[in-house]
Amino acid sequence: MSKFFINCDQASILSTREQYGDLNPKEIFRHKLHRGHCFKCRSFHKNNAKFQRTLKGLRWVSLGIEQKKLIKKALKEAMSK
Repeated sequence: MSKFFINCDQASILSTREQYGDLNPKEIFRHKLHRGHCFKCRSFHKNNAKFQRTLKGLRWVSLGIEQKKLIKKALKEAMSK
C-alpha cells in the first residue's frame, strides 16, 4: 500500500518538481493519486501552478553595472540610518 501513497510533504515536493517537468511516470501517478483525495495538496498544486504562470508572464529588466552600483549605494545609505 505504501508503494503508491505518499504524504503531504512528499506531494508538495512533487508538485514543485512537476512545474519544472522533472517527474517520471511513477511519480506523476503517485502525485495525482494523492491530489485526488487531499484537498490541501490539490489547492497547493493549483496555487503553485498559478505562481509559475505569473512568473513566466513577467517582463524582466536587465540592469547595467552603474544602475546596480546606485542601488547598492542607496541600500547602504538606507540601512545606515
